[in-house]
Amino acid sequence: MSCVLSRGFLLSCNEGVGGIKDIYIGLFSDFETGVVIDPTSKLITELPEPTPDIQIYPYQANRNTGGVTIAPNANLENGTLYYTHTVEMTLGKLDNDKKVELEQLAKTRVVVFVRLFDDKIMMIGRQDGCFLTAGTFGSGKARADLNGYQITLTAEEPNQPDFLAQYTDTPFDNFPGISIWNNLP
Repeated sequence: MSCVLSRGFLLSCNEGVGGIKDIYIGLFSDFETGVVIDPTSKLITELPEPTPDIQIYPYQANRNTGGVTIAPNANLENGTLYYTHTVEMTLGKLDNDKKVELEQLAKTRVVVFVRLFDDKIMMIGRQDGCFLTAGTFGSGKARADLNGYQITLTAEEPNQPDFLAQYTDTPFDNFPGISIWNNLP
C-alpha cells in the first residue's frame, strides 16, 4: 500500500490557545460499537444510542492543569506506527468521594472526551480504550502546595484521536444518546 500526501499547510493566525476546557469520561464498553466516522470530513458523526442513555462524567481540572498530548511512536526497522494519547489533569482537594471514584477509575477501561478551548471535542481511546496510568495523590508541605490529585490517563491507539462533529449550543447536544451526568456535589 502506498501512502499519499494530499495537502500542505501554510502558517495560520496566532489564535490557538493551549490547555483544555473540560474532560468527560465514559466507560469503554459503552462505546465499543456505534461510533461512526464520516468518510469525507473524518469527524465522528454518530455515537451509540442505547437505552437507557449512556452517561459520561465531567471532570473539571484545576485551572491551567489539564492538557492532552498525542505522540507518534514509529519504528522504521519494523515498519510499525502507533500513537500514545495522554490526558493530564489536576483535581484539587483530597476527599473521600474523589478517593472512591479514582479507585474505580484506576480499575476501569474508559474513553475520554477532551473539550479544547476552541470548543472542539476529541475522543481519546476510541479503539482500544484509555487507562489511568500514573498519578500522585497528596498534600504538599507548604500551605500553598497542592492538596489534591494529579492524574494521567493514557491510550495507545493505531491513529490520532478523532474529533466529534461540532455541537450546536452545549457539548454533545448533537448526540442524542449521550447524557452528561449532572448530579455533582
